[in-house]
Amino acid sequence: MNNQNIYCSGPLFCPEEIAGMQAISQTLEKSGYTTYLPHRDGLEAYVLKYINTPLNTRLFGIRNHIDQAIFALDIYQIVKCCQAIVVNLNGRTPDEGAIVEASIAFSCNKPVLFYKNDSRFPFNGRDNAMILGLTSYPIESDIDAIPKRLDQILKNDDHNSVNIDLNGQLSKSIAHGERIWTLMKPLRHIQQQTTQHIENLIQQVIKSCDEFSFIQDR
Repeated sequence: MNNQNIYCSGPLFCPEEIAGMQAISQTLEKSGYTTYLPHRDGLEAYVLKYINTPLNTRLFGIRNHIDQAIFALDIYQIVKCCQAIVVNLNGRTPDEGAIVEASIAFSCNKPVLFYKNDSRFPFNGRDNAMILGLTSYPIESDIDAIPKRLDQILKNDDHNSVNIDLNGQLSKSIAHGERIWTLMKPLRHIQQQTTQHIENLIQQVIKSCDEFSFIQDR
């Protein structure tokens, strides 16, 4: 067992993509890692599942707030809570959000490991050079080999020893994400969440977003 936390990044827009991301997370967890999986652990798990309920009309009016909170929470998890990121590149093209997350991890000196067992490549058998440049490790094609590869990467590379400048917008996003994570904490211990629980969380998220928007606009 180890106490390394891994951010699992990739497409999550259909059941097959969700299953693929869950398989990556489960493979890591079986090897002793803890993982952050956005659709399971993030704000999405509490809010987006209510899109097709009466709460939908409420969410429609504050979707910008929800998007801002999701972004901030993911930034906080990548920069402050995870030791590395595993990015699933499967698909006709890599998921845009996953590449943003990989870029943030790269800029903060976090190890980026790409996973791909998809035969589709846009450039004669290769992915975009700007994507491949985000990692110094070969793309892993065997999902079962991911934990061992991470073991080697985290053992051999001292990524967290470099001081990262967290000033400006990045610092504000991290602080906002930490606030959202704290607001979500009570719900993580409630097995049967009601629409009232979610409504209360939404109200708190809106307030937090408004506060941080004010800070950013000063």
